[in-house]
Amino acid sequence: MIEYKDVKLSAIHHLLSHCGNLVSGERLLLLVDETTKDLVVMFEQAAKTIGVDIKILEIDVADRHGKEPGEEAATSMEKTDLVVGLTKMSIAHTRARQNLCSQGGRYLSLPGYSESLLLDPCIIADYRNQYTITKAISDALSSGSAVRVTTALGTDMHFGIVGRNGNCCPGFVDANNLMGSPPDIEANISPIEYESNGIAVIDGSVACDEIGLLDVPITLTIADGRIVNVQSTRMNYVTKVNNLFKRINNSKAYVLAECGIGLNPLAQLTGNMLTDEGALGCVHFGFGSNSTVGGSNDVPFHVDFILRDASLWIDDRQILDAGKLCLTH
Repeated sequence: MIEYKDVKLSAIHHLLSHCGNLVSGERLLLLVDETTKDLVVMFEQAAKTIGVDIKILEIDVADRHGKEPGEEAATSMEKTDLVVGLTKMSIAHTRARQNLCSQGGRYLSLPGYSESLLLDPCIIADYRNQYTITKAISDALSSGSAVRVTTALGTDMHFGIVGRNGNCCPGFVDANNLMGSPPDIEANISPIEYESNGIAVIDGSVACDEIGLLDVPITLTIADGRIVNVQSTRMNYVTKVNNLFKRINNSKAYVLAECGIGLNPLAQLTGNMLTDEGALGCVHFGFGSNSTVGGSNDVPFHVDFILRDASLWIDDRQILDAGKLCLTH
């Protein structure tokens, strides 16, 4: 009988070696906080089997995604080959992460990880096998001028992407792909700020602790790039979404900053940000920061809204049809 501990250790080894491209002799920094420090021992064990020394740095629990991790963490990151961000909130959209990657350092973003997530089969996906399709879609985004997204529930969003580069996020890192967020496999792009318009009927999840998986949809109205209205038959959803943005007290938080296409065939919607963003057939809209991933909106906040079974076009080329890929390897 396979012990749960063995499954989790195997998953962590897969994350470090397959996804992190970690090899003997490299420097590994593990950033943790109060919510994830129970996983440290298993990460240490897996790192030792690869033959690397691991430095562990505990930071404060952030109150939102996209918040800078602090000076000590930022300085430590600059001196590392691979940084694993094992924290409650993501610091992928921060200057500290951007500085690391600008110097050739690799970053694995693992926000919201838990022992139960390590047991999810989507963690041990063959990320490299999905690279070709992920790169093809990100290249199509880079060369496109406009995107349209629709769903059967009434989503109809359109936005310009002229001059913006698609981001290939295959879930593993190497010399060419310096940031990954396994189990998230996606291609994404930063829409031109203030040019997106339409209706987004969110029926999957909102990637935050306050909301998570949805049992009724949330409808967002976007005009000139910003959320201008939030509706749902469940009024506490409306209240929670509005409160997410109000507590930032910055109008830039409302800006549509990202459109991402999930490409992990083993991922299912669970309420966890990384499984949901990466689930094949789902599209997510991110609001807030995108200045570190090809946009110009700089704000210490980022939240993703995930919708199911989307259809998506880049110009006249259809990429998704009701959640089914129209492109092949």
